Amino acid sequence: MLPKNEPLSSDTMVVNLPPETTIHALLRLLSDPNEQVACTIQDQLARLGSNVLPFLEKAGTDDDTLQPRIASIKEEIRFGQLREEFKKFVSQSARQDDWEHGAFLIAKLAYPELSISHYTECLDQLAEEFRTKWHTAESPSGKAASLLSNFLFKDKGYSGNREEYYEPDNSYVNRVIDTRQGIPISLSALYVFVGKRLGLPLAGVGMPGHFLVKIEEETPAQFVDCFNGGTILQEKDCEQFITASGLDYNPTLLEKSSTPTILARMLRNLLSIYEQESEEQMTRRVRAFLELLENEPPVSEAPR
Repeated sequence: MLPKNEPLSSDTMVVNLPPETTIHALLRLLSDPNEQVACTIQDQLARLGSNVLPFLEKAGTDDDTLQPRIASIKEEIRFGQLREEFKKFVSQSARQDDWEHGAFLIAKLAYPELSISHYTECLDQLAEEFRTKWHTAESPSGKAASLLSNFLFKDKGYSGNREEYYEPDNSYVNRVIDTRQGIPISLSALYVFVGKRLGLPLAGVGMPGHFLVKIEEETPAQFVDCFNGGTILQEKDCEQFITASGLDYNPTLLEKSSTPTILARMLRNLLSIYEQESEEQMTRRVRAFLELLENEPPVSEAPR
């Protein structure tokens, strides 16, 4: 029998379907009162991928008692498809600065029906509203970034969720857009995604213990603390935060973080929460995404 609780991979998603009679036999076993047998059959059906969905739909109409188990199989199939999509993104992520799509794929772990196009439109609308209000096309990057802070964190009311800091929704960009609350990395994501639409040179910075946005091309360096109302910081402010945390300061700690590094940080935040809450299914799925990032080979440097 197939091992349980292993992530679906590309080969399991394209496996040839067994004969129809075998599928129907598996579906009959799905109603077995022995929970262990039923769970094993669920895993086997899930590994057949999306092509088995028509059989599941019919089985559900024939026997209502199977609905919970069929729903579980469908959910696992969707996760397998999502994992493949994230795997494809990861294979290209080290070569690009755009972490928006990756952040939305992570959000689909908890919200599989999420419409990415809807939320990209929300970000488009925020950028357009800002553009219409401030007309900053010719403004220096630092000034435009400060105005964007005022727009997002004062006018639109986005803020750090201090009361429920460890709520998983704080890490999902779609929920940050909806609730207007988040943690440092997710609020920074919102800021960067809107700012990029405005042509601002922004980058995420995974400082120890806190996540910031760096305004690139500014001298001296400037940073945006999105969790604290979009406050503009100087390097000395960041140095004080780091040393107050008991760490030695090094300017490399304020360098731009790569897309894989940022996404891995988002996933580790979630993994810590789900492990603490003993959410086994979400722990397994978040870990599967994190392993894809950690196992991706680094980009080879071009010959000098």
